[in-house]
Amino acid sequence: MLMDLSYHKLNLLNKIKNKNNLLQFLPKCLFNISCKKVITYRDSRLKVSYLIDIVHSLMLKYYFKQENKFAINAQVLKEKYGFKYKLYIDWLIENEILCLHRNYKAGFTSRIYRLDTKVFRSEIKRFNNTDKFLLKKFKKRVFDTINPIEETKSTIDIEVRQKLISDLFSVTIDVERSIFYLDLLKNEDRDNYNRNIYSIESINSKHLFYHFDNYGRLHTNFTILKSFIRKNCLEIDGESTGEIDIKNSQPLFLWKLIHQHDLLWVDKEEVNFFKNLTLSGNFYEYWGKILEEKNRKLVKQMTYKVLFGLNRHNSKADISFSQIFPTIHKFIKFYKKECGGYKVLAHDLQKAESNLIFNNIIKKINLIYPDIKLITIHDSIIYQKKWHNEVKQIFDAEINREFHLI
Repeated sequence: MLMDLSYHKLNLLNKIKNKNNLLQFLPKCLFNISCKKVITYRDSRLKVSYLIDIVHSLMLKYYFKQENKFAINAQVLKEKYGFKYKLYIDWLIENEILCLHRNYKAGFTSRIYRLDTKVFRSEIKRFNNTDKFLLKKFKKRVFDTINPIEETKSTIDIEVRQKLISDLFSVTIDVERSIFYLDLLKNEDRDNYNRNIYSIESINSKHLFYHFDNYGRLHTNFTILKSFIRKNCLEIDGESTGEIDIKNSQPLFLWKLIHQHDLLWVDKEEVNFFKNLTLSGNFYEYWGKILEEKNRKLVKQMTYKVLFGLNRHNSKADISFSQIFPTIHKFIKFYKKECGGYKVLAHDLQKAESNLIFNNIIKKINLIYPDIKLITIHDSIIYQKKWHNEVKQIFDAEINREFHLI
């Protein structure tokens, strides 16, 4: 059954048309002005809702990218906050909330800003931003994302994008259980705690964040949730959920990339061994034994250092990897050098993963079973358990086809 392209678009627009507030971070440094509509600064009246929106946007980027550096484009600021945009930035700098990290250099770099650490380390509440202009901009962004006429850098098919955003609104979360779990961890990683609490509250209030990046990935409130919460606290249309993922996804797509290039100096036996490890889902366990590291998460981080890092000669991860897979390690460095720098491999592997998940697996599920609602966490898919057999059948078939197993 082929779903009408406009179905998810209309469904989503109906869900957001009556939205009357934006749920935003409110750090302690803005508590004293949050009850006001405007403040006076340098003989100008500044909207408090705009100041909070700027800080919230930067905090959200920080929690997703885990990097406190922001290139703030003057044209974007002007379009969103009007001709007084520089006064808003100056007020934040003067009040030691924002600071200039690196100045503008004509033809080379943009101005780079940082948020003061007190923004993240002190108490953070929520602010219901009801500014009509900001709400209008938010709704326009939703429309632009799902409108097939609009140009987008996303490689995900438009009907899949529409479905994915629409399905987000069908998810509910067990708030009490989620927060109880997080409270046990909040002293370990405050940033992770804050971003998870915000995501939980946002999901509960249907204030959903989503962003399609340039490399095929979809980032949402769900992609930053702790694994325990995803697996135990989410429901779709009031029903329990299951999750299926690609085992060893990035190493597996690395194997396919090596296979496609078929370079004579890459050892075939070494590549076949690597392929078998990744296809069976045992790569991290195997390398963990070599590293004498039982923590799978740390082994995964070491893998990403090799695949996506600078491959420095004194890196423990690179030394160990190159001893086991010398010609594959050589291929990794060769690919980065020949194709545009150390970040290119990460981007290309993410694009390949995205194409399989979104344009093959989810697209086929939507065509055959349009009633199945899904959310994605990069290389994994969450669905209602009652659809497990249908989802797994398509998932496995597309994985097999992608990696030439059938």
